[in-house]
Amino acid sequence: MGRLRGKRGIGLLFFLLSAGIMVTQAGCLLVAAGAAAGGAAGYAYYKGKTCNSFPAGLEDTWAAAHTALGDLGMPVLKDEHNQGSGTIKTQTADGDRVKIDLELIPSKIPAEGMLTKVCVRVGTFGDHPVSERVLYQIGAHLTTGPVVMPPPNPSAATPPIAPALSSRQTSEPPLTSPYATVPASVHVP
Repeated sequence: MGRLRGKRGIGLLFFLLSAGIMVTQAGCLLVAAGAAAGGAAGYAYYKGKTCNSFPAGLEDTWAAAHTALGDLGMPVLKDEHNQGSGTIKTQTADGDRVKIDLELIPSKIPAEGMLTKVCVRVGTFGDHPVSERVLYQIGAHLTTGPVVMPPPNPSAATPPIAPALSSRQTSEPPLTSPYATVPASVHVP
């Protein structure tokens, strides 16, 4: 009978050891799953910001951003800026928080001088159509140069842009009369 207890004891010890190993391994799986979920959330947060650089100074871009928000009916809830950067907080009609960051950066092309990088984040994970609309409206109020916009998003609700002239279209001919007088030194056959 003592041997039976010994076999049961070893079996019980083996079972407890196996269960302990499984629990620790399951814990590792939970940690790995948590890390993956955290990484995915971090990536989604990172991708939620839409940015654009404008060939204008910070003060001009700051004023254009305030005017653009007025055009869009978005109230300025808080704003603060210093020498080289600034932040404007507003909200959408749905109450989603919007944060607009402005930062003065040097252009990669020395002749262009300084640029203002404007980044817009709607909510926590972003709303690209709304962000692009805000950036478009800011660019519409800057007159210092061409607006560099990201490629159009077909799902974004931005106003249409006038098409450029095609290569087959030409400008109006000069306003000259077909009956203009020919100088005397030119012989007309």
